[in-house]
Amino acid sequence: MMKWSPTGDYFFAAKFDGTFYLWETNTWTSETWSSTSGFVTGAAWDPDGRMILIAFSGSSMLGSVHFASKPPSLDAHLLPVDLPEIMSLTGSQGIEKIAWDASGERLAVSYKGGDELYRGLIAIYDARRAPLLSASLIGFIRGPGENPKPMAFSFHDKFKQGPLLSVCWSSGFCCTYPLIFRSHVLP
Repeated sequence: MMKWSPTGDYFFAAKFDGTFYLWETNTWTSETWSSTSGFVTGAAWDPDGRMILIAFSGSSMLGSVHFASKPPSLDAHLLPVDLPEIMSLTGSQGIEKIAWDASGERLAVSYKGGDELYRGLIAIYDARRAPLLSASLIGFIRGPGENPKPMAFSFHDKFKQGPLLSVCWSSGFCCTYPLIFRSHVLP
């Protein structure tokens, strides 16, 4: 997995052994990180390129890497982002994929397994980034068809009316969900 930061100042790369790299692109130096929670299954940058959210194969929590100062600094801290509903409500076995909208206010999370009621859903969270990232569950999206599972999903980065999430489901449907809301960030 590879992800450029929105500003182009950083580059994220992950390997299947649980190792991931944060590169700063001014001098192309990197820091190596490793996880005891499995390999990286998803990663998403915040709109400012100052933090990256990371999902790991063996965890129901996200990791949030916060950069302590401006590029080209690689001084960063990995902090947990707890999503208690994933385990307690859904009965899942960890996070599978994530997507973060361009405003930084909505987070979409799919997860492995889950009980019959919650299996195959995408959890939608309200994300707040000041001073540290916190997420509150808003609700779930269920796909159309027989036992749908989200295969891929992504937010439209330039949709002016709010977050627009597109999902391709295992049932063969591709759907777009407008998540129109009043922003908690003042203009």
